[in-house]
Amino acid sequence: MKYPKYAFIHDKQYQLNTDYHVALECLQIIEDESIGDSERTYAIIYKLFGMIPEDQDMHEFIRIASHYLGCGEQQEAQKQRKRDMDFQQDWKYIVASFMSDYHIDIQESHMHWYQFIHFIQGFTEESMMSRIRELRNYDLSDIKDQKVKRKVMEAQKGVELSTKLSSEDQKAVDEFESLFI
Repeated sequence: MKYPKYAFIHDKQYQLNTDYHVALECLQIIEDESIGDSERTYAIIYKLFGMIPEDQDMHEFIRIASHYLGCGEQQEAQKQRKRDMDFQQDWKYIVASFMSDYHIDIQESHMHWYQFIHFIQGFTEESMMSRIRELRNYDLSDIKDQKVKRKVMEAQKGVELSTKLSSEDQKAVDEFESLFI
């Protein structure tokens, strides 16, 4: 499979910054609610294309950026998947898995975003990241022994993904907690 390096908009070619580091930065920007929607959009487009397009072309740049960051998958397919990995929270497991499975020091490597994702999808069952994801997805209803179930639940709690609250939800939690101070 050839990985995309360019976007074509109105018969003009634009080079994409395909380094996975840049894509990870874009994902952080997407999740950063302290930045307004417009600013996030401009930041992502600038990171990926190295320029800000004319307003009339912005919608097409956004569509291509979304498609690229989703590795060519439709957003609906991505949303249907249960979240079982977080690039920031799981970075140490990702690094360890790249080293154990591929003998690649990912922190020193520069590779295409799609290749990075394909490597993650190809982690062996023995890799740390695969084992963490398997534990997160383990169906507790399959366990009959209550002692074993409790141990698996404790292990799941130890590796559970932190929930990211919206700024409104965080404000509500902060207000509620302030009642007890």
